[in-house]
Amino acid sequence: MLTLSLAGCSGTFWGSDDKGAETVSWGLVVDGSGSGTSDDTGVDVKKKLQKTLIAFLDEQHCSSLAYAPVTASSWNSSCRHSPVDLDPEPRTSTEDREVLRQRARSNAAGASIEMLNCAREQNGSDVPGRIAQTLRETEDDTGGDPAILAVSDFEQTDPEFRISKEPLTTKAERTKAVNKLLAGRKLPALKGMDLYTVGYGKNPTRKPSTYEGFDQF
Repeated sequence: MLTLSLAGCSGTFWGSDDKGAETVSWGLVVDGSGSGTSDDTGVDVKKKLQKTLIAFLDEQHCSSLAYAPVTASSWNSSCRHSPVDLDPEPRTSTEDREVLRQRARSNAAGASIEMLNCAREQNGSDVPGRIAQTLRETEDDTGGDPAILAVSDFEQTDPEFRISKEPLTTKAERTKAVNKLLAGRKLPALKGMDLYTVGYGKNPTRKPSTYEGFDQF
């Protein structure tokens, strides 16, 4: 639950300094819940993926891309796709490595739409931790922590915790809300990862003032 939208092919992120070229394993989280729909009530996750993902992967020099959906239960979701190698080795001396990279990014973008379509068939919404485990299992040996691109409005609709109903004006209120959210829950292994987001604060049914305090949360 963090941050602002991706503008063009650059994004706002939370985390450590940018990693070196072709050394970072990336994870993509796509929101298949109702708030990610393509009508005037959602943030249009599909359109945002189509407009931003390839340029983002190019700019960030991603070495690989893994996937996870936001569905009713991300851990148990049947939506799966193997990580895509975004920096494949040429098989012959005549193969152009940059052409191979472009093709890989295009394949990765196509897979992201497949994941989104699958996630939309599974009702509900949660903030998944599975992507963290996937990244830890698939990260390469080049060093540096993996990073995540999440395409979602980041609204939390868990019946046990609804962020829009929590007072977040003061530090004490935010601390209380965080403790309430974390009580009895497993934490995804996100420590050290950079998180870029697309769609946060862009739900057309919400007023911008709604997110005051949420940013600090």
